Amino acid sequence: MDHHDAIAEQLEIRVEVLRRLAEQAMTDAEFRAAARDDLLDALEANGYRLNEDEMTLVLAFRQSLAEAGIDLDLAADLGIERARQMLGI
Repeated sequence: MDHHDAIAEQLEIRVEVLRRLAEQAMTDAEFRAAARDDLLDALEANGYRLNEDEMTLVLAFRQSLAEAGIDLDLAADLGIERARQMLGI
């Protein structure tokens, strides 16, 4: 079990849901645009029903991207693993 999985076990986090969400954010330009305008509506429209712990992580990740000056449209070209490396997650 890696560090991220251990944290997920302590919180109520469905890792597979967050992985799917991250992959969609990296590959789906329409989803990114909708999420940029209204994250909650974009999540609901795409079938994501995140609990409080999951939403906290999504918002923290989003804030980390903003603070690092990473544009998801450009990060999509890097791939999700490279974006994670850049953010240290």
